[in-house]
Amino acid sequence: MKILMIHNKYGKHSGEEAVVEAQIQLLEENGHEVITYFRSSEELETMPFAKAKAFFLGVRNNKSIRDIKEIIKTKKPNIVHIHNLYPLISPAILPVIKSFGVPIAMTIHNYRLLCPNGLFFTKGEICEKCTGASKELNCIINNCEGSIFKSTGYALRSFWARFSGQYQDYVDSFLCLNEFQKNKLIENGFNKDKCSVIPNFYTKEIVDKDYDYKNKKYVASAGRISPEKGLPVLLAAAKKLPNIPFHIAGLMRPGYEEELDIPENVTLRGMLNSEEMKTFYAESKFLAHTSACYEGFAMVFPEAMAQKVPIMAPDFGSYPEIIENSINGLLFKPLNSQDLADKISLLWNDEDKMKELGKNGFEIVKEKYSNKAYYILLLEAYKKLIVTPEL
Repeated sequence: MKILMIHNKYGKHSGEEAVVEAQIQLLEENGHEVITYFRSSEELETMPFAKAKAFFLGVRNNKSIRDIKEIIKTKKPNIVHIHNLYPLISPAILPVIKSFGVPIAMTIHNYRLLCPNGLFFTKGEICEKCTGASKELNCIINNCEGSIFKSTGYALRSFWARFSGQYQDYVDSFLCLNEFQKNKLIENGFNKDKCSVIPNFYTKEIVDKDYDYKNKKYVASAGRISPEKGLPVLLAAAKKLPNIPFHIAGLMRPGYEEELDIPENVTLRGMLNSEEMKTFYAESKFLAHTSACYEGFAMVFPEAMAQKVPIMAPDFGSYPEIIENSINGLLFKPLNSQDLADKISLLWNDEDKMKELGKNGFEIVKEKYSNKAYYILLLEAYKKLIVTPEL
């Protein structure tokens, strides 16, 4: 097969970028030809009137349309796989692709098809107002982006995509990361027959190792450090447990650290590379994931499970689909630092339980979240859309 992969990079490496890269590598390793069309939000830094241009280009970018037309004419892909289209590619390419008779699959990494900021989260709490009667207007009223200009731009481009039906009419298959996400699309008018679930996967080789839990040193947390990730809940729990060390890996949003009350038993490790992350997981007793928002499928989950690290996660959204309570981790009451502290205290000295949860998680990542399992699901999704060539 020839697959045209289309993605607007965010400028800073993220879990989404890692998934796109791993997907391309996996397809090429299995003999497929992957053609890429990438733009980067970093391009805006060189443009005059960048903020205004970002809005208009998010609605329609003639250069992207010309580029896509030329690629399809010359490369003749069997399928187009979309990831992110904002702000420099735009959903206006979708009817153009369909005019060539090429099927379109789209991985749904976030909630941007329903929520202008893509998170269902604003002003410190979950918000689904833009799926209500006044829809995108709420993004402007609430000033979800902290800038009226930006909030208005996000709202208007989302309104236009919804009003024009560009996603619903032209995307043939929405590849959701979990059932919760899939159901949100269906509840809001997306064709259920177009929606399926393909979770993220562990992108490296899964190797069985024995870990000495007695030498584990701390409670780990990993991921982007920003308001929607619920870090204050973890810090409050850490404050209640002064004798237990906590290590946090990830890139801090500029200025956010000043808003946090970081106790002495918490160490900020900053951004770690892949090798450093292996050691980070290997030295952790378990991973505490305290996100305050709905997420798609955090890459830290398969990464931790592949290292036999149990996971604590909030009991809402898609998390119970991935973290089965008392099977591969523990669920705590959302935003409840006391319940989280109680769970951490309970597990901290229970070596047998940690081993059980870690071993179960390892078996789950092998069965459900390996590159082999992912490839099978992805190929099945492609097969449903392509009549020829014979696959």
